[in-house]
Amino acid sequence: MSVPAKILKQVLSRYSSPMTLKYPSGVDPSKKYSQIPEGLRGVPERDAEKCVGCRACFMVCSGRATRIIDLGDKRTVSIFLFRCTYCAHCQESCPEEALKMTSKFEFTIGEREDKGAYVDTDLEMLRCKSCNTAFLPKKMEKRVFERLQEKMNPLVKEVVLSDYKKLEGYCPECRRARSTNFDTHTKKWLWLEVK
Repeated sequence: MSVPAKILKQVLSRYSSPMTLKYPSGVDPSKKYSQIPEGLRGVPERDAEKCVGCRACFMVCSGRATRIIDLGDKRTVSIFLFRCTYCAHCQESCPEEALKMTSKFEFTIGEREDKGAYVDTDLEMLRCKSCNTAFLPKKMEKRVFERLQEKMNPLVKEVVLSDYKKLEGYCPECRRARSTNFDTHTKKWLWLEVK
């Protein structure tokens, strides 16, 4: 067979069967391209029960897709999916493991204002007992203190807990302004000998 005939045969063989897979191709193991690969980073999903609104995801978001919106008694942690690069930095940085990357990689959204374009979590804010300013999500305050208690030196735990009860519910500015009235000292546990 001559060289031009071989080339012509090769070219025509490509047109004898379809070159593309039907979409969606499903998850048939016999089809090479139908499987979702393990570890695929798709659309992020947030567990609203675990999220404390700590802003860790916002701080590491390379695509600036994550926003923190504080409005009165509510903090909204929002991921704009059109901007998300699916880098999974938010998942890695979340101390509560509230974020995970799903295997869902396709979604159709027509408008920027569509609710489906966002992954939102609303959190109730804590108001200062003195100045009535919303300053921290309630879940975050509770979780931070739980974590501190886990690592606290048993010799000073009782003293620190009593100090915490005095300061609980005050914003940082009011704590500073009234620090002498609270009768606490931030470094008193350093004076105790650890045995």
